[in-house]
Amino acid sequence: MRFALLLLLLLLVACGRHDSPSVLFLRDGPAGTPQLYVQPPGDAPARPLTGNDAAAPPVVDYAVSPDGRRILYSVGTAAGGEGGSALRLLTIGGGDRALLDCPAAECSAPVWSPDGRTVIYELRPWLDGLPGSSRLRRLDPNDGRSLPLIEGEEAPAYGARFSPDGRWLSYVSMADEGVVLYRLADGQQRLLGSRVGSPAAWSPNSAEVVYGDIAVQAHETAPEAGGAPTPIQESANIYLYRTIVAEDSPRQRLSLDAAVADSAPAFSPDGQWLAFGRAPAGTVAGRQLWLMRPDGADARPLTDDSAVSHGPPSWSPDGRYLLFQRYEMGDPAAVASVWRLEVATGEETLVAAEGYLPGWLP
Repeated sequence: MRFALLLLLLLLVACGRHDSPSVLFLRDGPAGTPQLYVQPPGDAPARPLTGNDAAAPPVVDYAVSPDGRRILYSVGTAAGGEGGSALRLLTIGGGDRALLDCPAAECSAPVWSPDGRTVIYELRPWLDGLPGSSRLRRLDPNDGRSLPLIEGEEAPAYGARFSPDGRWLSYVSMADEGVVLYRLADGQQRLLGSRVGSPAAWSPNSAEVVYGDIAVQAHETAPEAGGAPTPIQESANIYLYRTIVAEDSPRQRLSLDAAVADSAPAFSPDGQWLAFGRAPAGTVAGRQLWLMRPDGADARPLTDDSAVSHGPPSWSPDGRYLLFQRYEMGDPAAVASVWRLEVATGEETLVAAEGYLPGWLP
């Protein structure tokens, strides 16, 4: 088994030198539980990386190391889903091994540091049959040693993201209702107000973060002739904002002044573009993929099908493609599929007819 896995992963490394990298995603395996698959470039069929036996636990999520040689993934281990999970490490040339056992908690959402030496993950303990609030913890990917993110403090938090230079960590603080920028060297913190509860996106040069926040707008409707005044109506939009990390200046709104719900921002590798999702606020229309400059200029849609939900977008390492999942909103029997979009041409290519949570394998 280990030899077969080694041959497969070495093949993926070779395939990664082609025009487009391999793609990872989750879909149900033969036993009916979610497993991790890889789709190499070209016409080769997708291959399973996990779930090679009927007793394999379901995969929850995963994260690829910066060098593309290790995949840390989370599995559920408790029957019925009531607590119990583990973090496992899939290594090219080294097989698959358990790294951390979480017998009474959900351990998930791993995020690698840029140097590959540290992983931040979320631990959500189960209490009286119910999941508690998530906490952020550090993990050594070599020996599985786990510690709180901040010694002596385990406040509820999630959505960790490292800055590309490795100096900062952003995360969502439920108690503070915002995104916290945490400087790893000295523990300095800065709070960015946000009631959305979504992770921030870092620019490639680590100088800026983009995040969402709710903007409530009041609308007054004129009464009919002779009628009583109508009450003021309020609507909640979700806008994207940009903050310069080194400056104590007001944030800049990037979204246009309209009834929209913007989400899932992602910087292009060269920092010249920002891909994101947009849907009309207060509707059931599907989220579309959009593109704009980091200052909000030159915004334009990349997809246009309100019956389909797109995203979140993920840039290929060369900035040529966006990877995302699609879901048909009006079809109860629909399943998510994985697609690739060429930014320059808008051409969409099906990667996997059934799959979700896609990611690049560089």
